Amino acid sequence: MKRLPPKFLNQKGQSAIEFITVVVVVFFFLLFYLSFSITLVASEYVDYATFMAARTYKSGHIDVESQQAAAQRVFNSYMNPLQSIIRNPRLSFLPSGAANQTEGVKSNYEVDLFYLPPLFVKGGSPSRLQLSSETQMGRDPSLKDCQDFFINFGNINNLGIGETFNTNLMDDNGC
Repeated sequence: MKRLPPKFLNQKGQSAIEFITVVVVVFFFLLFYLSFSITLVASEYVDYATFMAARTYKSGHIDVESQQAAAQRVFNSYMNPLQSIIRNPRLSFLPSGAANQTEGVKSNYEVDLFYLPPLFVKGGSPSRLQLSSETQMGRDPSLKDCQDFFINFGNINNLGIGETFNTNLMDDNGC
């Protein structure tokens, strides 16, 4: 019978080391895919929150400032449950486009793609993604915009209505 060389005789623990190596790699990929899935779901949720903010912004409040404040409130109400996942959500209002017929909102936010234990990371997250979502919608004029239009229309065409009682009572956004 042939004897094995001494370097092959004492291999106790090699299977344990191989097992640990494989388990670490498998768990890394498992946690990566789990983190990636959470990022995708959170991004879809922010897209919906941006749409709802744009929808609120589109609705006819008294003036543009109140429309923006209402849209910001709606956006914040959707972002509150995601504070641990979504970082620094910001809502900005896009300028009018297509002959003042569309307006929109844009949200910018950050998401940690992969969560590493703080033991390995000093001073922050190594994989923070900066993402954005944008929604453009047709915009109804505000009540003030509509009243100003009819006052100017009356003044240009010499209709003599000016700032009369009728233009101040408009409540149906008749533009």
